[in-house]
Amino acid sequence: MRATTMPQVGARNELVVLRAIRVSPDGVDQTDLMERCGLSRQAVSQIARRLIERGLVRTTPVRTQRPGKPAMSMRVEPRAMLAAGAHLDPAHLTVTLVDMLARPILKRSLAPPGEDPAADVERIGAALDDMLLELGTTTPGGDDGSVRRAVQGIGVAAPAGLDAARGTLLNPPWLPGWRDVPLLDLVGRRTGLPAVLDKDTNAALTAECWPGRFPVQETVLYLYVGAGVGSAVAGDGSIHRGSTGQAGEIGHLPTGLDDTPCPCGRLSCLRLYTDMDRLLERAERAGLAVGPRTGRASALQGLQQEARNGSEAARSLIEGYGAALGEAARTLISIHDPHRVIVGGPYWEYLAEHAMPLVRARAGRARDGSHDVPVTSSTFGDDVGAIGAATLFLEQKLSPAAA
Repeated sequence: MRATTMPQVGARNELVVLRAIRVSPDGVDQTDLMERCGLSRQAVSQIARRLIERGLVRTTPVRTQRPGKPAMSMRVEPRAMLAAGAHLDPAHLTVTLVDMLARPILKRSLAPPGEDPAADVERIGAALDDMLLELGTTTPGGDDGSVRRAVQGIGVAAPAGLDAARGTLLNPPWLPGWRDVPLLDLVGRRTGLPAVLDKDTNAALTAECWPGRFPVQETVLYLYVGAGVGSAVAGDGSIHRGSTGQAGEIGHLPTGLDDTPCPCGRLSCLRLYTDMDRLLERAERAGLAVGPRTGRASALQGLQQEARNGSEAARSLIEGYGAALGEAARTLISIHDPHRVIVGGPYWEYLAEHAMPLVRARAGRARDGSHDVPVTSSTFGDDVGAIGAATLFLEQKLSPAAA
């Protein structure tokens, strides 16, 4: 959205200044803010004063060689603004509360979604109530009411397909009870908070980019390892969502690994090698002790342990996964020309040790090896979807691009 009226311009400039302060963990003074934001000293001074009065920014004096009054270093007050996040994953429901820097404060891991969306939304709401009560009793001088006032909204992340604009889950895979569910209406009524909805892949990449750890102009490719594999791409600080919000569905991306037919009619589609249930089925057929099949995470942990214990079969399965993911990365690098590739998601931690070398090797062949792109693992754990969901709301509330 482009700001066109004076109030809109003022609101956007305020978000520009707040962002510049937010991505400066060591603090930033007024002169630096003028240079970074392209605003006059008067404008920066007025905006900074408003942010301080609202409790969003705090100041500390710093020594400089510049003449005049002592410079004041500004940092955000992280807990002045909180956001909640909920991730609907086939393996579990996760609800979290994060501060303005998208740092998790509290988390609740719940049983997987069932076939009664209303009951699951009630569980999300109850978990949030419980976290707010706990935070209110542990914050010095705080209470449940003051904490609730700090919570600005809730983001929800879910597998595609969904209609983010309408806030509706349409036909997400691995969630058979969630068809045409007006999810944001349910969440909004239960929590009393403004709510946003997006794909878990987009949420995860939003969390990665939010702390300002990458230059905003960079193109970042994210590969999400969950029950299936998805991707997301950010450029110039914005996620590319496509015309219907379904960008990044790569399950039927051809890998060229072999001639295995896919039900879609093509050969060697990515999902044949990276859908988690297929991987665990192959592990069982190989006679590997992968743990109870009622939980993917525990089964994958068992597979990881087998590989660490020297099982060639287990190592080969995980390396095969890495090769397929690497071929997908190779194709996507050629398409998107990213500055970096991040691999993450709730199940990646169990595969990364033995899969990442294959991912990097295959990805390194992009454009005949002429495009050397760093491929790294996400620093977030299995709660990246919930953290990302909360960050989605922070982005809507605080990003200058949304003003």
